Amino acid sequence: MPDTFQNSICGRVMSSFLSSILIFISIFLSSMTYSQENFETDPEVVNIGIYLIRAGSLNISTGAIKVDFYLDFICEDLCDDNQDEFELINGKITSSVQIDDDPANPTYRISATLFQKINLNQFPFDNHKIKIIIESANFESADMEYAVNLDSTQIDSDVYVLGWDIVSTASAEIVEKYYSAWDVSYNRYQYSFDLGKPALAGWLKGILPATIIILGALLSLFVNAKKIETRVAITTAALIASVLFHLNFTSKFPVIGYFTFADVFMIINYLVILLTLGLTIWLIYVENAEHEILLKKVHKLEVYMVPLLWISLHFISATFFFDLWPI
Repeated sequence: MPDTFQNSICGRVMSSFLSSILIFISIFLSSMTYSQENFETDPEVVNIGIYLIRAGSLNISTGAIKVDFYLDFICEDLCDDNQDEFELINGKITSSVQIDDDPANPTYRISATLFQKINLNQFPFDNHKIKIIIESANFESADMEYAVNLDSTQIDSDVYVLGWDIVSTASAEIVEKYYSAWDVSYNRYQYSFDLGKPALAGWLKGILPATIIILGALLSLFVNAKKIETRVAITTAALIASVLFHLNFTSKFPVIGYFTFADVFMIINYLVILLTLGLTIWLIYVENAEHEILLKKVHKLEVYMVPLLWISLHFISATFFFDLWPI
């Protein structure tokens, strides 16, 4: 009996001791969680803006364009932890000078060469989006976030780009870049504006010469069948001139894997010139007294149908490349 009583007391003491340990562990873990929640802070927000002051001509062969701009940072308190250290993602900085050493609002004067993705689908009436992409050199997005400073995100009114029109105002957005190799994310400030080829330049240097050449070939349709040799000479000369003009016009292109509007324009011209040449050869082949009535009908028909075919094909091409047909 005494042994049983003693065992009962020991069991109760042990149970109380274990309960106390479990309660202590539970309180300790709760306090740790509470401490972590208290010490977790939101990422610091740094306002950033780009003020473009100069831009060189866009090289469509390489996608390169030289720019000068002011890069402005505004930190929440002080930029004392190198929050203003950055990387230019889509280019190479050739010069960087800090012109304002305000610890909360540092500003840099940057000269750089940017490299853009070039889309020549609508050449010679192409438009291109020029981007300047800035990323933090030190802080992940969990520690620091960029925000767009609308006041300094602008293009100076004196900026011009030789051979191009600036067809939009400056805009900017914040995007997040995830690097899967290191399982980290960084904020990016993405500044952009649009450049467009002047329409008059596209017509004068591209479409007009090609149109004059094809009109010369179409005018040969009015040549009388008795002077068929003259018609052959005109059509053949137009075909050779078209090929040479096309090669020269697109000689500055990079290697691309798609047709541009200029390519399709010239291919349509080739087809129409070849059709004209084929009809001319057919007229020579069947030219005799037995087919005189047929020759007159074909000649009368081709004068109207071949130019109509040329206009129709170009209308379809322009509709496809420039979305002219409302859907």
